[in-house]
Amino acid sequence: MNRRILIVAAVLFFVTHATNLQVPLYGIYAKNAGYSSGLSAIAFATYVAGLLPTLIFLGGISDRIGRKTVIIASLLSATLATFLMIVHPTIYTLFVSRILQGIGVGLITGTGTAYISALIPESWSQVAAYVSLTTSLGFSSGALFTNAALLLQNSLVPLSYWIIFILLLGCLGLAMRLPEQPVSSGSLLRLPSFPAGTAPAGVAIALAWSLAGVVGVILPAQLLQYNLPNWSGLMLFIFVIAGVLVQPLARRLDALASLQLGCVILVLGYITFTCGAWLGVLSLVLVGVAGAGTACYGFTYLGGLAEVVRLSGAQSARATSGYFVCAYLGYGLPIILIGFFADRVGIMNTLLGFGVVILACNALLIGVYQRVKKKRLA
Repeated sequence: MNRRILIVAAVLFFVTHATNLQVPLYGIYAKNAGYSSGLSAIAFATYVAGLLPTLIFLGGISDRIGRKTVIIASLLSATLATFLMIVHPTIYTLFVSRILQGIGVGLITGTGTAYISALIPESWSQVAAYVSLTTSLGFSSGALFTNAALLLQNSLVPLSYWIIFILLLGCLGLAMRLPEQPVSSGSLLRLPSFPAGTAPAGVAIALAWSLAGVVGVILPAQLLQYNLPNWSGLMLFIFVIAGVLVQPLARRLDALASLQLGCVILVLGYITFTCGAWLGVLSLVLVGVAGAGTACYGFTYLGGLAEVVRLSGAQSARATSGYFVCAYLGYGLPIILIGFFADRVGIMNTLLGFGVVILACNALLIGVYQRVKKKRLA
């Protein structure tokens, strides 16, 4: 493999890996400051406050100032976020760190993809495979690494922080040796668009990605009440990887069929892990998390993306951006409300209430997809 591709792939992995590195300690940081799990949920969502503005307002920055420069800026953002949590591991620092992590991911995802695609311009499927694999492994393994480090040493600054900080510095050194690619005079601002007919796919991916915060923050807090250890790292890993594993199957399905299947599996997965959390049965929780993950990062994700691209015509890039805006709003906003209600009416009551929302919305979406399918056949 080309050495430059390896370097950019490593940057993609470590920037996304660092994003969830602190997840297993969110509750501890909040508790030490005298807060409950609700604040942990808000901290989790703060990531979107850095990510979305970067994607929307700086979407074309790498074409203007150079992709190498933006790759380095992304690494600096992720490195600083990790360093701040090493020197001052508190819930307050976590908010700043999450914004920096969002900026780092917002900068690297598009820029890293563009850099690799310029190196192998005729191999779009290969580029997609590199980016999908590195980012999926990165997002899914950060919390798991910290969970493993906490087994060796229970600390507010586990060994995983230091290791990733050093590896990020190493990546920074390698990235500085990358050759710069040609720049252009494209616009910095690339506003997303929402073509007619894409709203159901946007709602579906928002609902699916809303479960990431539930899996990473809310479920572990509930399981601790049964004296079960913090399994957030393993649950996030299973949640993401399960979706990645079913992507080959999802690609073979018609977009509407994939979306409908995603709706059904998402609801079943949610019911399963909620029952497991209520009964304190970890195995049931993990099975439900895996099921929900196949919808979140598999059937719903790819089916919705395919449907948006089909409906967008020549505006596929901006429509895809709009699709991800919906996804990240789902990722960030519902967990704030879930955390708020969890503090006031209890975690299980909140999970049950949100479950009603998940069930009702997905039932409506299935009905919408059926009507769309009938119109196409007419």
